[in-house]
Amino acid sequence: MKSSVGMLLAVIVVVALFVFEYWQYKDEKAYRRALNTQLLHLTERINVIDERIQVAKNEMDTLQEKSIGGLIDSANDALIQGWSAMISSVEKELERAKEGLSAQNKAPLPSDPAASANSAPRDGASQH
Repeated sequence: MKSSVGMLLAVIVVVALFVFEYWQYKDEKAYRRALNTQLLHLTERINVIDERIQVAKNEMDTLQEKSIGGLIDSANDALIQGWSAMISSVEKELERAKEGLSAQNKAPLPSDPAASANSAPRDGASQH
């Protein structure tokens, strides 16, 4: 009889361990499911907050562009671009004038009879 009582106790202990392990498995599974649900919820909230932040940044950029500082910055940029264009134009005109002066200096001298016959006076006075 002692062996059957021992065997019965062993079976009870094994069944109790099996039930305990199964309970832990189900509890862990429920806990993971709850964590996954919470993680999804938090992810959705983060996405919504990110969208709100992006909208706020866009609105802030728009306000900065329309603010006095933004207007001054854009006016300064336009002024700088205008000055740069004007300086470039003046530089081109100076370069053309320099080339024109170089061409005049390289022209044949009036002491050359062929050149003096073909060229007009430079000062606009007529030679009669």
